[in-house]
Amino acid sequence: MAFVRKKGKSYYLVHNVREDGHVRQVHLACLGNRPRVSDEVLAQVKQAHPQLQIDWDSVRARAAETFASPFADLEGATLLVRSMRTLRQDLAELNWGLLRTRLQERSQPEEAEQKIRELLEEMEGLRQQLQAKLKLQPGAQGVSPSVGEPHQSEPPREGIGGSS
Repeated sequence: MAFVRKKGKSYYLVHNVREDGHVRQVHLACLGNRPRVSDEVLAQVKQAHPQLQIDWDSVRARAAETFASPFADLEGATLLVRSMRTLRQDLAELNWGLLRTRLQERSQPEEAEQKIRELLEEMEGLRQQLQAKLKLQPGAQGVSPSVGEPHQSEPPREGIGGSS
């Protein structure tokens, strides 16, 4: 039986195994500061432990029920704001032309294009999630700019999808 366990400020995916009449916990993955079993973690665990039969939907549901969101307190909200600022800065610095050139230098052209497609898919997912959350923002009007507009204190930047 696999489940998420909290130890200190970190979460772990563990599995109980019975050997010689004793139960032993097998560490499957460190989840960091969020009790989230991502598709990436799932794939890594399946590859490392193919013999385990795990009901992943059940593991994810139990983790969501058991643990409060890490963003439900001031420390978690501060961490989220910091992560969002870092991501915004990273995206502002993204130069598609340079990225494509560097990826092609370091890998096969088809691998480079696959990585760019993956980035674009993740950015689209991020855009959709942002739009959904902004529609649900708490009561205040005019709290944040529309998606794609810079904050008033920031100068306009080159478009993310623009050519460079």
